[in-house]
Order: sequence, then structure tokens, then C-alpha cells
Amino acid sequence: MAGMTIEIRGIRVDPRLLEPRPVQRCGPAYCRGRCCAYGVWVRVEQRDEILRHAELVQRVLPPDRRDPSRWFDPEPEWDDTPPAGYWVGTTVIENPNHPVGQSCIFLLDDGRCGLQVAAVEAGMHPWALKPFHCALYPLTLWEGQLILDDENELYAEASCQQPAETARPLFLVFDQEVKWVLGEEGFQTLLDLYRARYGAEGSPESGSV
Repeated sequence: MAGMTIEIRGIRVDPRLLEPRPVQRCGPAYCRGRCCAYGVWVRVEQRDEILRHAELVQRVLPPDRRDPSRWFDPEPEWDDTPPAGYWVGTTVIENPNHPVGQSCIFLLDDGRCGLQVAAVEAGMHPWALKPFHCALYPLTLWEGQLILDDENELYAEASCQQPAETARPLFLVFDQEVKWVLGEEGFQTLLDLYRARYGAEGSPESGSV
């Protein structure tokens, strides 16, 4: 499918996401949240949403991380990269339980995201409070295109794909992440394209950590 143009809801989709690969998703028990080592940039609107639910988040964090004034960098920065806007970084702390010795302040000792755990315990969508780029990873939106974010050292360290006996396309391996961006109809469009090209479907996986 190289060279093929796929656009759904105004978002271009990397055709390589439809190519079968013998991989499966990872989990926090395996990588201990490697991708959380350096924090993440969040839109100021999402920061404000997290702070509105500070009490929920505080319940799942260790006592020394429960002060909301410590959760984010103090000064937002403007970024023209779509979606353009003001962004702010989550605080990075020393963390002896993490493989690189530091992590996002919201990472729990078992490798799970505290924001996701807080949302689930409150009966919300698992990603209601989770930063967009964290929920989507190892996929990402780059200059309006949905791609696998694999051209960096972080991806190699995180091991977000594990070997599998059966080859399946990445949009099925990371089906929930794709639906988060493209919606159910967009996901179905990719599935139809995949069936037309390969005549196979496979079973979607589910869940980010």
C-alpha cells in the first residue's frame, strides 16, 4: 500500500498502518512505563481538565505527589504544529522504580498511568484525563498524519510492540487508539481497505495502559 493516500476526517493515515506485521501490543508489567520517562506536553485546556479533577487524581498518587501545583510546568509555550495552541509539560521527577531513574509525576510504581487509573476508578472513560499523546502512543499525529512514532530512541526503549505468531496490521493491534482519533466509522474504513487488499481481518486488541 506504499504511496496510497488515505484521508479520514481530515486526517491522513500512513498506509503502513495497514501492512501486516507479526507484533502485538505491550503492557506496563513488561516495560514499566518506559514511554513515561520524560513527561509529556499537554494542551492547557487538558491541563485545566485534569486540575478540575485533582481530587480524583490525588487518591491514586503517592502522598509526596499529591500537590497539584507540582504537576505541570509553570509557563505554557505556544506551538504552531497542528493542533496549534498553548502547551505545558508535565513535571518529571526522580523515580528509582523507573528503568531510567526518572518519570512523569503521574506514573505509578506498577507502570500504569495515574490519570488513567483515576478516571477508571471514577467510572469515566479510561482516557478522559489522560494526555492525548499518551493515550495514542506509540501512534501519533504528526503534521496532520496518523503514523507510528518509531523514528526515535524512546520507541526503541519502550518496546511498544512485542513479537507475535500471527501477522496483523497495526491499526488492528492498536484499534482503540485508532478509534480514539478516527472514530468507529474511520476505523471501519481502514478495515474495509484492509479486507479489500488482504482479504483477512484478524481480531482487534484493546486497551492502553
